[in-house]
Amino acid sequence: MKEQSARKKITFWLRVSGWLCLLPAAAWLYLFRIMIGHQYLFLIEVFLIVIFAVYILTTADSERWQNPDNIFKLMMFAIIFVSVIDFFTLWFAYNASRKLNKH
Repeated sequence: MKEQSARKKITFWLRVSGWLCLLPAAAWLYLFRIMIGHQYLFLIEVFLIVIFAVYILTTADSERWQNPDNIFKLMMFAIIFVSVIDFFTLWFAYNASRKLNKH
């Protein structure tokens, strides 16, 4: 029963993280709209965030996220390229994954 609850928590936090990627993507689109000059760098960042969000949302039910090392890699990618908000939601998934693997 506890394993199933931990798996649901991991899936929940991964989905929340995927949907929260819309916030930084919207911010980068806003910057693209108002900036003059090197605007296309903002589009590259939006593309990267959207691919990251789609990847998380489509693989949220996968067994690979029960390994804390895989979630840790996602956390590092999120803190560097996406946003701090996604890092914190992935941190909750990471803690649930660590608790699942303790038992």
